[in-house]
Amino acid sequence: MSVYPADLPSLTRLRFFAALWVVFYHWREPWSVDVDAVTSFFAMGRFGVDLFFILSGFVLAHVYLTAREEGRFDFPRFILARFARIYPLHIATIALLALAVLGAWFAGVPFSPQDFPLADLPANILMVHAWGFAPNPGWNGPSWSISAEWFAYLAFPAYLMIALALSRRPISLLVLAIAFFLVLDRLHMALFAESLPMATERFGVLRIIPEFLIGVALYQIGCRYRLGRHAALAAFWANATIYLLSAHWAWDDRIIALLGAPLIYFLAELDRHSVRGPEWDPIRYLGEISYAIYMLHVPFFMIAFNLLQDVFGLIGATISTLVLLAMIVAMLAASSATYEWLEKPSRRAIRRWGDAWLTNHRAKSVARSKGD
Repeated sequence: MSVYPADLPSLTRLRFFAALWVVFYHWREPWSVDVDAVTSFFAMGRFGVDLFFILSGFVLAHVYLTAREEGRFDFPRFILARFARIYPLHIATIALLALAVLGAWFAGVPFSPQDFPLADLPANILMVHAWGFAPNPGWNGPSWSISAEWFAYLAFPAYLMIALALSRRPISLLVLAIAFFLVLDRLHMALFAESLPMATERFGVLRIIPEFLIGVALYQIGCRYRLGRHAALAAFWANATIYLLSAHWAWDDRIIALLGAPLIYFLAELDRHSVRGPEWDPIRYLGEISYAIYMLHVPFFMIAFNLLQDVFGLIGATISTLVLLAMIVAMLAASSATYEWLEKPSRRAIRRWGDAWLTNHRAKSVARSKGD
């Protein structure tokens, strides 16, 4: 078995490009440039989420599969780590939006109350809103994918069990995952007349189930088979070219979603052969803050656009390319600050408190069992 190196920086960089793709997908409408008349690439930015889902399966298998195989996998600590990773920023964006709504109300700035339904707030807070409990768009729209990710984390032991059962047949595991994708696609089409990659707030959880498994399968394939550097490089560029063209020409949703999978695999293969990179890698850092970029870009745009238009009167219904780029730079700066001052400290604090509680709880359980 050929194991990957512990560090896979290319996959971290990919997270930034996937997040930026989603940003342009949501921000392109008021852009004064009719970019959709030239290419469908930006309109296909929603497929950045599919990259995230497949990437999550790959990376988490990379981090935890060996521990599960050796009996060292600690599910409570895994869930604690994942909760600490996603929840503080998720709840912070909800609080930010609530404050923005109150501020708009006091300032007399028009807003859409239907975008912030109080009835859907409990499901959003519990991160189950994409499980069918809050099927209408509301609050921080992109967070539906965090709800789907949370489901995959809770189901992770089942993914590990399937991966280990088919560890000697990783190709079969990939075929199974793709078949599952197609079955759920048929189900989603029957229920909602939309392909599976269109699943978002309304049962978006269905979208991650097979895509996460595809990521796990790709990791297993990489552990069993190794590509040479030149083969991996040629395959990556060929796949990237086809992937970009598929988005440019807006091919079938299912094809675009699945074409992202080998992109992740070939990048991981290239990381096998890469030498140590520079100490400061700005694209990698942007990949590290990609979760903040993804979670903040819609609230940031809503607040910034309304301030510039309704409060300061600096822009009209559309924005120039220069203003768009300036807003992106400002949003990246806000995301970096959020990552450094909210994400990292809260993650460390939650894990420290949670680890202490788990250790204490388990010690008491052992003491009780000895006493019995």
